[in-house]
Amino acid sequence: MSSGTNAAINFIIARRVDSSEFGAFAIAYTIFAMIVGLARAAGTAPLGISYADVPATTFRSAVRAAAGTALALGVVVGVGLLVVGAALRGAVGLNLVAMGVIMPALLVQDAWRYASFAQGRPLLAVGNDLVWAAGLAVGVGLLAAGSDTGGGAAAMVLVWGAAAALAALVGVAQHHAWPDPRRALAWFTGHRETTGFMTAEFISLQGAQQTSTLVIGAVGSTSLVGALRGLQTLLAPTTNLAVALMSFAIPEFARRKHMPPGQVIRGAYLVSGLVVVSSSLWGLAFMLLPADFGAALLGDTWGQTHDLLLLAVVAQVGPGLAVGPAAVLYAFGKTRLTFWINLFFVPFLLACPVTGLLVGGARGVVIGNIIVFWATIPPWLYYLHRQVRTAGGAHAEATGPR
Repeated sequence: MSSGTNAAINFIIARRVDSSEFGAFAIAYTIFAMIVGLARAAGTAPLGISYADVPATTFRSAVRAAAGTALALGVVVGVGLLVVGAALRGAVGLNLVAMGVIMPALLVQDAWRYASFAQGRPLLAVGNDLVWAAGLAVGVGLLAAGSDTGGGAAAMVLVWGAAAALAALVGVAQHHAWPDPRRALAWFTGHRETTGFMTAEFISLQGAQQTSTLVIGAVGSTSLVGALRGLQTLLAPTTNLAVALMSFAIPEFARRKHMPPGQVIRGAYLVSGLVVVSSSLWGLAFMLLPADFGAALLGDTWGQTHDLLLLAVVAQVGPGLAVGPAAVLYAFGKTRLTFWINLFFVPFLLACPVTGLLVGGARGVVIGNIIVFWATIPPWLYYLHRQVRTAGGAHAEATGPR
């Protein structure tokens, strides 16, 4: 539901504005996508790791602090976007201003979703996202009724944010708690083993990937950039699925830390298997589509995107296999370890696709991704088995006969 709402605003705006205005919206939306990931790492991650099996009163206090951290980050980023947007003006500036206005609501709504998963009540998250989707549908309908063009991108961004604000208020009622931004700093520093390493991990990975994209865009042709963007668009639901399963799996594994090691490992493999099988089927389905249908989706970029699709499906198996082990390690509180695993591969995330571009063009970029993504699999599997066996042995000693 959450991914559908986010995709809907992209499709609605893409169909109603020209390419330059959609590009302006895309800049603002990219900033949101990065900030919401940062908010999860810095604000809501401890809920699923440290508060998955605590009493309700303790959890309510924790969720107020976590949602308050998301609200504080949203206000700070929102003010920054307002200032930058006002200075830039034009379509880009207007979209940045609109995103700045709604950023606090977007982050708080996302915090309630993660709180629902951490508490083992995922239907609350579904219901909250349904409120957001319904609010967006009503808002877009009212906007279209009041304007021949249906409003510009910035107006629709505000409608999207208003619907998120409504869902955020529903989240307050669902969790019987208001965000407390005054506790944001204490929450972040009090869980620095989780928030610190996960924030650093997020920034380093995003930095490498964004830098690689910028270099490829500067060195490669516009058609190459369009084809790679087409791949991202087609395969975005698989990333959303991986994030959703991770959100669900972390607190579930955290509540089952003392299961026999074999069961934990099988659970990790099951999560990874779900991601790999579903994402592979999704990607391969596009290879069977008629050319006319693909062209209707991506226009002139479909041809080159289609040529790269099989390689892209192979590439995404690597991150998919890592989802289960990563969820277990996060649930066991091993954020320091996951940080160092990811940090080791950051230079390769930057270098392999760029080297592939220089050697083999578009196909080289995707092959470079295959190399680095698949190279991450052995470390994740090794540390999964090592940490689970170590934790299982420690628990056996603690509960065994004296």
